[in-house]
Amino acid sequence: MEKIRTDNNSKESGIALVTALVITLVVLMLISSLTYLFTKGFQTNIINRQFSTVYEAANGGVEYTTGVVNTSLLNGALPANLAATTYNATTLLNIIQCTDESSEETITARTADGNYQITTTIKCLGKKAIPGYGGALRFPPPPALAGGATSGSATNYIFYKIISQATETTGSTNRARTEAIYRVIQ
Repeated sequence: MEKIRTDNNSKESGIALVTALVITLVVLMLISSLTYLFTKGFQTNIINRQFSTVYEAANGGVEYTTGVVNTSLLNGALPANLAATTYNATTLLNIIQCTDESSEETITARTADGNYQITTTIKCLGKKAIPGYGGALRFPPPPALAGGATSGSATNYIFYKIISQATETTGSTNRARTEAIYRVIQ
């Protein structure tokens, strides 16, 4: 017995083409979404790197100012490396020695590579006697000579308010600000 086969190809003629088009569309969507994610991730990385660098420059301004305070207290004069900055020497020395608690002084400088302008403001908040000094209860014992005292043991804490702001020199859109309270034993 002979069986005659029917040709069903005419009913299924576009299935392979439609399947290929659907797979191609899905692959193109996957590639475009990955490209978008990588591009946005790269842009975010650049922004984070710039912010952390300017933030580090602002922190460096605070550290630089604490170094100026320590050197000035130990030597009784402002350090020589302040020549590259702008400030009023008399006011700054009075603030560092804490003879003037009402004034603020601004130290302006650039980073070594010239990429950031750092503006640091310093103000003396006052001198306070170290607890336990003067023959009273000595627990904990007062600190030994440190932070600018010239002889004997330390008797006072000096507190400073330091505010540092770093700005990118190529454009002022990238800024960071750091505030600190600095304590020196004298």
